[in-house]
Formats: sequence, C-alpha cells, structure tokens
Amino acid sequence: MIYSFVRPIAAYALKIFFRKIYFTNRDRIPEGKPLILAINHPTAFIEPCILACFLPIKLYFLVRGDLFKKPLFRKILNVLHMVPIFRRQEGLDQLKKNDETFDFCYEALNDHKTVVILPEGRTIQEKRLRPIRKGLARIAFGTYEKYGDIDLHIVPIGVNFTEADKFRSVAMFDVGEPIRLRDYYDQYQENPQRTIRTLTTVVKEGLENQIVNIPNAADDALAEDIFTLFRNDHPEKILPIISEDRQLLQGEMNIADQVSQMSEEEKSSWSERIKQYFSKLESKGIEDQALQNAEIYNWKNALFLVLGFVPYFFGYWFNYPIFGYAKHVSKTKVKQLEFKAPVALAIGLGLSILLVLFLVSVGIYLWGWWSILALIFLFYLGRFSLVYLEFWEKYNAAKAVKNLDKTTLEELRRERESLTKMTKEFSVVSLQQ
Repeated sequence: MIYSFVRPIAAYALKIFFRKIYFTNRDRIPEGKPLILAINHPTAFIEPCILACFLPIKLYFLVRGDLFKKPLFRKILNVLHMVPIFRRQEGLDQLKKNDETFDFCYEALNDHKTVVILPEGRTIQEKRLRPIRKGLARIAFGTYEKYGDIDLHIVPIGVNFTEADKFRSVAMFDVGEPIRLRDYYDQYQENPQRTIRTLTTVVKEGLENQIVNIPNAADDALAEDIFTLFRNDHPEKILPIISEDRQLLQGEMNIADQVSQMSEEEKSSWSERIKQYFSKLESKGIEDQALQNAEIYNWKNALFLVLGFVPYFFGYWFNYPIFGYAKHVSKTKVKQLEFKAPVALAIGLGLSILLVLFLVSVGIYLWGWWSILALIFLFYLGRFSLVYLEFWEKYNAAKAVKNLDKTTLEELRRERESLTKMTKEFSVVSLQQ
C-alpha cells in the first residue's frame, strides 16, 4: 500500500528533479516472466527510484545491508520493497544473513516477480562500468537449482546521467536485450563455476552496450567538453519530460567511443582547441549554448517572461521551503559526491509527502475537496517556476550574445563550427542507428 502511495509522488518529484528523463527500449522487457534487472550504479539510489516509478511492474531491490541497522529505517525500506544484501566490509558475521536474502530472491522469482540487482556492488560516479560481481549469476542459477526451469530472464539496463550530482540534469536509461537463463542450463550442468563466470561476462557486455563508457579516466575532461558541444547542438524539448528518444544517448556513446580511440596527439590537440574556445567565451561573458541558440532573444519570449512572472513568483515561493532546504542539506552536510543528488531528492520527496498529507487533511477539513485541486495547481506552478527560471537564464545568456560586436560574433561562430564537425558526424551516426 505504501509502495503504491509513494510511487506517484516520487514520479512527480523525479520529473521536477530532472529536466528530462529518456527511457528507451522498455518494450524489450519480457512480460509475465520472472526477471532480474541488472543495472549499473553511478548514484546512491536515484536509478532504482526511476525504475520503480517508470516501469509498469512492481520491483524488489537488493540494497546494501548497513542501511537496515536502525529499526525505523528497516521498516521503511521493507515496505518500499528493499531487501538487504550484506558485503564483506560489513563483517563476516553479517554475510550469513545473505542466505535469507537469497531465499527471498529464489521465492520471488519463482512467483514471477522482478528483482533489481546492482551487480557492480558499489556506487562511484563515473562514466564507465566497474567489475561485475558473480552474485547475480549465483542468484539466477540458485533459483534454477531450487525450482527448476522457470524461464528466468536477466535484463541489463544502462543508467546514464549528463551530470549525476546536479539538480535539473538529464537521465538516460536504456534497456538491453534480455538474457535467457535456460540457454546456459547445459553448460551449468557440466561446469557450474565456469558458467557463472560466463554469465557474469555476458551481463557485463550487455550493460556496456547500454552506457556511455569512457574506459580511461584521463579522457573524462575531453569527452565532457565534447558532450557539452553536442548537447548544445541538440537542445531537448521541454515536453514530454519522459521521452523514448535515443538520439542523445547514442550520440554520447559514439563520442565516448571515438575519444577512447584517438591517439594521444589527437586528444591533446582537441583538448587545447576546446580549452581555448571556452576561454574566449568566458572572457566575453557568454556561454556556448547561448552562442548556438541566440535566436531565443526576441520580443515574443520577452512577452512570455513578462506574463509568466506572477505565476513564477507564487510557484517558486510555495515550493522553495522544499527544494531550498533539500539543496542546503545536500550542499553543506553531504560529503560524498555520489550521495549529494540522492540526498537532495530524498529530502525533497519526504517533505513533499508530508506537505501533501498535511495540506490535504487540513484543506479538506477547512475547504472541502476543492483544496486538493488547489494543491495540485500550486505544485504545478512550482514546476512552471523551474522552467521559467531556466528560460530566463537562457534568455539573458542569449542577450549577452546579441550585444557582441559583429566581428567577434562571427569569429566565435567560425571557431565553434570547426570544433563541432566531429560532433555533427556523431549525430548523423546516432540518427542512423
């Protein structure tokens, strides 16, 4: 019941927290089958939240066991379908408790439920896949040993964020081809340990095919700079917030692949050219996205900003206690990068739930059921205020571009055009795939 109650509120919160959520190839998930969803893990718990909110099936999540130490947290996590999995660093005595978790998974899969596993075993905010642990394969084959052939499928789902630690970034989820466990039964009978290693490798490859993968950390900065140019060439539409368009993800995957294949001389050359370009923009007080989209500075958009100011004002200040406090705590109290955005989201979601419960109960008592419509309207004003504020910033950035002298503007645009030849080639590839 609580899972069903929290889910729509969490979905609303995610649509505010992220500017855009791309969720592609969801039709690859088999219907009516026992499933293990294998996902990579760049943030603390945002990716499980997105899965729970935007997949039409109930999910059960294996999460780190130390979160269950306090009785209150344990109760909350249990009703939200969280199941503890203990790691070696939490103590050898805790590892024995995993037998209960494995039994739960076997039974859940036999009942045709869906279990979500994070096979990397830890969270690090980087755009590469870490080693895959064998626990997923052991759970899959453990279910087979206990219940026989139940046509279990493992579905790799790639999780990608443009900037995972920032509010109003973009999330990109992509579902890979399902892996059918029965295809490995014969091998497992002959050599269980080797087959577990084989399946683990297959899951790893499935995940790598769905993520932006920069194998060498030294290439991160160059790839991110090229991502910025590419994104500004392909600005996303405001609506729909949940999209099935794969162009952005495919483009960034292609960029990551191409950067990793460059020679060191090519990387150094591109890095220097892009660095000089961004330095020139900074010296002129302008941004790349504004240079590419300066046409938004016009009288129609100015009129929209004037007419939209009053609803923006009320929406912003009605919702400010929620996102303002969440941002403050995340910025001042959370040290680990991977937890900053998740903590902000969790606080915002928790406060939203409490506010909804309070205002609905008080509002119905004082004003009747019409108060619910008023509450919904105020929350949507909050979403409008975020869009308005982002558009206001883009409008002012475009104004700065319009104020440049013609010679400087043409020079910067020529330099940008020479830099984006590579990203334009990638975009053509992404559209073809």
